[in-house]
This record gives sequence, structure tokens and C-alpha cells, in this order.
Amino acid sequence: MDNNSNEVVEKMSKFAKIMGIISVCTLGIVPAFGMMALAVPIVFKKKNIKLDESQSKMCKLGVILGIVSLILFVIEFVLALVFL
Repeated sequence: MDNNSNEVVEKMSKFAKIMGIISVCTLGIVPAFGMMALAVPIVFKKKNIKLDESQSKMCKLGVILGIVSLILFVIEFVLALVFL
């Protein structure tokens, strides 16, 4: 992998991490942030892109936080239906 494509992978890994953090900070109100955090690692896996250790950690954190935010979204939706 050349330097330019490695830089793109690094930026996308950071994007996944940041979207995961934002999605949890908003308590899952906006599920699009969680979906974006999940999309990047899924695309990397489908394209068989090799990640270094730091990129892999950022992607794993993005996936975990994305899943948590989507669970929070479902919980909030159920609570809204129950109490409204």
C-alpha cells in the first residue's frame, strides 16, 4: 500500500472513531452517526484492506461505540412509545 492510500485509511479510521464518540455523546438520538461509525470498518473488511495496529484499534472502537449508540436509539424509541 502506498503512502497516499495509507493516509486515506488512517483518516477514515479516525472518522469511524470520531463518529462513534459523537454518536454516544448524543445518546443515540441521531443513529446516522452510529451507522457511519459502523460503515467504515465494514467497507475495510469487504475490500480486504490491511490495517496497522492503531487503525485497527480505532475501527474496533468505532464499531463498539456505533453498536452502543444504536442500542441507545432503540431504548429511547421504546421509552418514547411507552411514555408518549
